[in-house]
Amino acid sequence: MKISLVGAGAIGNLWAGALAKQGHQLHLWRRQPGNTYTLNWQDVHSSREDTFCFDSNQPEQLANSDVIFITVKAFQVADAVTTLLPWLSADTPVIIMHNGMGTEDEVLSLLPDNPVLYATTAQAAFRPDPHSVRHTGNGPTYLGGVNPAGLACSGLAELLHTALPPCHWQTDIHEPQWQKLAINCAINPLTAIHQCRNGELSETRYADELTAVCHEVSAVMTAAGYPIDTVTLRQQVMAVIEATAANYSSMQQDVAHQRPTEIDAITGFLIRQANHFQIATPANTRLWQHIKDLEQHYD
Repeated sequence: MKISLVGAGAIGNLWAGALAKQGHQLHLWRRQPGNTYTLNWQDVHSSREDTFCFDSNQPEQLANSDVIFITVKAFQVADAVTTLLPWLSADTPVIIMHNGMGTEDEVLSLLPDNPVLYATTAQAAFRPDPHSVRHTGNGPTYLGGVNPAGLACSGLAELLHTALPPCHWQTDIHEPQWQKLAINCAINPLTAIHQCRNGELSETRYADELTAVCHEVSAVMTAAGYPIDTVTLRQQVMAVIEATAANYSSMQQDVAHQRPTEIDAITGFLIRQANHFQIATPANTRLWQHIKDLEQHYD
C-alpha cells in the first residue's frame, strides 16, 4: 500500500519502519523541511539495525496515498489534519494515534466525508537521536472507526497487525482508549513530576497517591459507561508498572526535554469528563496542575 505517515516521532518512526519492512511504500509528512528522511530502525528482538530512506513532504504522494496515518501528539492533531486538506481525497482513510482523548469531534468536523479511525497502542519505542528509533517493548494495538465510513475499514487492522502484532479491531474504540487513558493518568504525571522510570512507582511512597488516582478514574470511567472498580484498575496499573519497569513514560521524556506534554489530553480530559458528571477529582487535579506549572517554568 501507499501510506503517508504524519509525525515522525518515536511512535511514528516505529510504525514507519515496521510497515516498510512489510513492503509498503512509506511517505513521511514532517514539520522539518527536506524531501527525504533516513531512519535507522532497530527491532526489540534484534541488535541489528535496518536503514530506510523515505520520501518526505511530497504533496503528490500525499494525494495518492491509500491511507493516512497520523501519529502526532494530541495537541497537534487539528493542525496536522488541516495541513493535509488541500491534497486529501475524501475517500482516503485517516488513522489517528495519540495518547489521551478529546480530539475526535474536531477531527470529524475537519474530515466530514473521510473514513476516520482511531488507534491506541501499547507498543513502546525510544528515539535516541532524530534519525533512529528502537522498538523497546511489545504490546497490543487497538483500531476502530469513529464514523460510519471508518467502521467499514476493519481490514486496516490486518495492515497494522502484520507490521507490529498484535492489532485488534474494535467496534467501540472508546473502550480501549479509556483503558489506556486510565493507565496513563496513573503513570505518566507521576513519572514526569519525579523524573523516574515507570518501575519506581511500585515503591511504597507512591501507593496512596496511585490509589487515589485510580479511585477517581474508576468513578469517571463508570459514569462514562465503562465500569471498573478501584481495586481492579489499581491491579492493572501495577501490572503495567512492573511490565514496563525499565521504561520512561512519554510525559517523563517530554518534561525532561522541556517539551509540551499531553497532560490536557490525558488528565485534563479526565477532569473535563469528571466535571460533566459532577465527580470530584482532587488527586488528578493536583497532578494536572503540577505538570502545567512545570511546563510554564521551562527555561
